[in-house]
Amino acid sequence: MNANACQISEWKGAPQIDMGAPMPGIVVCGRELFVAYIVADSGPVGEFEALYAVVRFSGVLQHTFGYPDENSFVVHPLFSSGLACGFNEVRNSPYVRELASRQERVQPRAEAYLELAHWIVGFHDETLEVIGDTVEFISHRLGCFSSRSDIEGHRG
Repeated sequence: MNANACQISEWKGAPQIDMGAPMPGIVVCGRELFVAYIVADSGPVGEFEALYAVVRFSGVLQHTFGYPDENSFVVHPLFSSGLACGFNEVRNSPYVRELASRQERVQPRAEAYLELAHWIVGFHDETLEVIGDTVEFISHRLGCFSSRSDIEGHRG
């Protein structure tokens, strides 16, 4: 993956991630992906562990969740382009260009793929990468025991 022309910036649309143990969880439903995580400096909230945030990605074409962790982040192909832990938005993504090129072989005029966005979210123990249309912070949620229960509360 040639990272030469890409630009990486922090996406500031969601609360900061607790980098100690954010306990992220994802749920995929059709072309939507929800991620919930513990917010930085949230501390215990009553009987519950912490304050969670939920972010929704829409129009998802592809995602990965897992490797690399925070200690291995330096091996990510875009690390030298400024990739950092937390929410990152990749403009002019080499990976999106590669997907468009692959799709062009089977579907002429696959330029629409080039309009897709690329986000990389570096957590403590895993990384979430999403290729899709939009991302939005949904809410903070008090009173959750896990990221999964927080997401389920937002999906309805």
